[in-house]
Amino acid sequence: MKEMNAYTKWTLHHTWVVTASYLISMIVLLLIHGAFGFSMKEDGTYLSNTLMHLGSGIVLALGTGLLQRELLKKYFLVSFSWVWSLIAGFVLAELIAGVVLWKLEVYRGLINLFNANNHFPEAAIFALAGLIAGILQCRLLSGYYKNRFYWIAPGTLGWGVFILSAYLGVYVIIAGALFYGAITGFVLNRILKSKNQK
Repeated sequence: MKEMNAYTKWTLHHTWVVTASYLISMIVLLLIHGAFGFSMKEDGTYLSNTLMHLGSGIVLALGTGLLQRELLKKYFLVSFSWVWSLIAGFVLAELIAGVVLWKLEVYRGLINLFNANNHFPEAAIFALAGLIAGILQCRLLSGYYKNRFYWIAPGTLGWGVFILSAYLGVYVIIAGALFYGAITGFVLNRILKSKNQK
């Protein structure tokens, strides 16, 4: 019963925090795009595209990372590096995406929430952020849990599915955030059962 309560708390907290962080990150994205002098109907430049998505990703990662750290404190000595790892995942993924799109001569605006029919490139960028963050956070679980490598998969899948859901409307964003919370909570629950014997 205690296990189920912890899982439910993790899932529900992630649902509202990820949703709220995402909506705030969209405001940050619009503000940065506007600071470069572009309206949402304009593509901007490769630099403005990269910077606005960097800012947006940092906000989303910060909100989610702070929540996760707070919830994980009762299980192990989790440092602020947990939050930095999630932020680093988004920053590195957005920098890689910025360079790749620049080389392909494709503006990020053409594959984002506002203009695209094909949402998989944006989902792939978020999945990459989840993959990088998962690898970094996995190292922080080292010494505590044997099955720590399982943490990489739910973040990768969760962030990819979440951004796909964002294209279908506000209510589906909430469902995407619920999925992220549910899948990360489920896997985390299994990891926590693999505590190393000291």
